[in-house]
Amino acid sequence: MFAGLFFLFFVKFGIGRQLLIKFPWLFSFGYFSKQGPTQKQMDATSFTMTFFGQGYSQGFDPDNNKPNIRICTQVKGPEAGYVATPIAMVQAALTLLNDASDLPKAGGVFTPGAAFSRTKLIDRLNKRGIEFSVISSSEV
Repeated sequence: MFAGLFFLFFVKFGIGRQLLIKFPWLFSFGYFSKQGPTQKQMDATSFTMTFFGQGYSQGFDPDNNKPNIRICTQVKGPEAGYVATPIAMVQAALTLLNDASDLPKAGGVFTPGAAFSRTKLIDRLNKRGIEFSVISSSEV
């Protein structure tokens, strides 16, 4: 609470804002700095995201029925900002160049899932340390 009031006081004045910008590590108790993370910090960082979904099995009529499939998937990888993001961007670009025949032929603007659904992007990412896996899948 004290830190929040302290911060609020400083942002109200020009000199306070200048001090906050000039010495971020001091006013954030070491949580923020002007330098990026060290290699040691990046090596010790990873991410895991878990997704839960439900939908319809192949040939199941969604107009007259409730979803009949549940799935749990997970994506794991190295440090998200400086390591995993460039890997994903480069692999997506290579997929656009090398798997153009597997991309949608017609349409407008696509979400990444729709655009890359028939490509080898997931395989490319898995080979480079961003791992996609199905944890469970069951019929309801």
